[in-house]
Amino acid sequence: MEQLIEDIVQSVRPDQRTLIAISGHGAAGKSTLAEKLRERLGDINLLHTDPYITDSQLRKQTILTYQHDGTTHQYKMTACHPAAHHLLSLERDVRMIREGIGFYTIDVPYLERTWIDPEKPITIIEGMSVAFLDLSSFDQSIYLYTDGETEFKRRSHRDIQERGMELDYLHASHVERRLQYELFMHPYRHYFQTIVNTSKDEIQIEKTAHEER
Repeated sequence: MEQLIEDIVQSVRPDQRTLIAISGHGAAGKSTLAEKLRERLGDINLLHTDPYITDSQLRKQTILTYQHDGTTHQYKMTACHPAAHHLLSLERDVRMIREGIGFYTIDVPYLERTWIDPEKPITIIEGMSVAFLDLSSFDQSIYLYTDGETEFKRRSHRDIQERGMELDYLHASHVERRLQYELFMHPYRHYFQTIVNTSKDEIQIEKTAHEER
């Protein structure tokens, strides 16, 4: 991961407006990468996209039907589905950043609003919603993912310890969430310049921006 961070840092020109996209499923390492880049790049904008995800109560009432290995599944819409995101709002805000227009991020109970400063040339936009955007607006794009076992291990540690979820419920929801991820979100990774597999806490770079040149 350190080499990836170094490559990104070296490619950024502080005198030019630069937008960096980071996406992937939950617990893939998005926030960790974004924070490490912010430490290296200094005083930059960081836009977390969780507030652009549709309210969980609405998603619970939206039941999806999908096929996997010949079996029909029905389950509530998770954030792995493109329709679970306010993409038009996020696209507008990305465009504002590109054009040098400042704004406050969405104010939600779990994330205090911040000012996206047009005087800061570097902005990182991080979160699941980014996967479903047109990436041509970004100068760098990185996608992270893990296998299902690693995702569940990381989710269970976070959701049980920090959010008080029951293990049985978490496991049942994880199976369907992972199926929706594989069907609806994972294919979007190919649009990113860099793809990183962080399964089993190992870093495997499957594609780099250099390969696209």
